[in-house]
Amino acid sequence: MPVIRTALLLIICCMFMNSHQLQAVTPQVRLPDWHTRNVALTEWKPEEGILVISVMVKADQVDLSDISSRLYAPAELNAPLDRHERKTLKKGEKVLFMHKVNVKPGFAGWFELDIRAMPDREDLLKLAASQHTNEPLTRKIVEEEIKTIAQPMFIGISIPVLLNDDIAISTMPEASFRNDYEVDGRKYYLWYPPEGLGKGITAEGLKAYSAAIRSGSLARSESAAKMLIRRFETNKEPVAIEKADGETFMLPAAVTADLIEANQLTVQAVTNKRPEELARRLATMKPGYTRPFLYYNLAMLENSRKKNAQAIKHLEQALSDLPAWPLAEKFLKKLK
Repeated sequence: MPVIRTALLLIICCMFMNSHQLQAVTPQVRLPDWHTRNVALTEWKPEEGILVISVMVKADQVDLSDISSRLYAPAELNAPLDRHERKTLKKGEKVLFMHKVNVKPGFAGWFELDIRAMPDREDLLKLAASQHTNEPLTRKIVEEEIKTIAQPMFIGISIPVLLNDDIAISTMPEASFRNDYEVDGRKYYLWYPPEGLGKGITAEGLKAYSAAIRSGSLARSESAAKMLIRRFETNKEPVAIEKADGETFMLPAAVTADLIEANQLTVQAVTNKRPEELARRLATMKPGYTRPFLYYNLAMLENSRKKNAQAIKHLEQALSDLPAWPLAEKFLKKLK
C-alpha cells in the first residue's frame, strides 16, 4: 500500500506552525490548553548548506518543567541528533530552541521534532476546575486524566521541508511556488500544478490551467481558474498525485483553490501593471501559505514602477512571514 501524506498548508505553511497540542481524553472532552508551540524555518544559507529550525514553547496557563526539543532528520542526511533542554518555565514565560542542520539545496523530505514538556498537575487541576465549574462530570473526567500524567507530554510535530537555492519552506514540491514567471526582465513566484495531479475533469482542468499559466495568457488562465475554483467549492475532496516512489501526495481542495487564486492575483497585477487590487487583497489577508509570495510579487511589481519605498515595505512583510528566504533578503538589501 502506498504511503499517504496530506500537505496541510495552513499556517504550515509557510513557517507558522503556531498551534496548541490538545490532548484528547474522550472525543468530546480534552485537557485545558496549557501551552503554545511554534515551529519555523528561520534561517537558510544555501551556499554553506546550513538550515536553522526554531522551536518556541510558552507556558501559557501553568508552570512547565522538563521541556525538551529533539530533531530527527532523514537518515540520508546522516545528521547528528540535535537536542535542547530547559528545566523549568514559569507561567507566562517562553523558551526558544534553535536546531542547526547541514543539508544541501534540492532536499525535499520530512523532519520530525520530538518536543515534550511536563505541565504542573496542581496548576492544571485548578485550571480544569475553573473551566468546568458548572460541568461536574466533565470536570471529573478531565481531573482523572490529569492525575495520570507522570512524565513530560509529547507536543511535537512532523514538518515537510523543501530547500532550494532561493528559499527554505515547509511544504512539499507539489505545492511550492517557483520563481520563474518572467515579465519585463523581472521574475515572480507562481504555482504550477504538477503533472498527474487529480483525476477526471479536475485533472484535465488543472492541465489546461497549467498550460495557460506557463504561456502567460491572462484570459485563458482566468477561464480555467474560475472553472477549477467552482469545482473545488462543490467538491471538497482533496486532489491526489501518485509519486514515483509509490507515495500518494494529497493536496486539500481549499489549498489548491488558494494557490490558484494567488496565481491569478499576481498574473492580473503584472499583466495589467496595476498593483492596487493585489495590495487591497493583501491588506485583508491573514497569515498563510500564499501571503508572503504575494508580498514578494507585489514588491517586485512596485520596484518595476520605481516605487522602491513601497517595495521595501512589502519585502519586509514577506520576510516576516518567511524568514528563511535568501532571494528576498538579497532583493531587500539591494533596494536599501
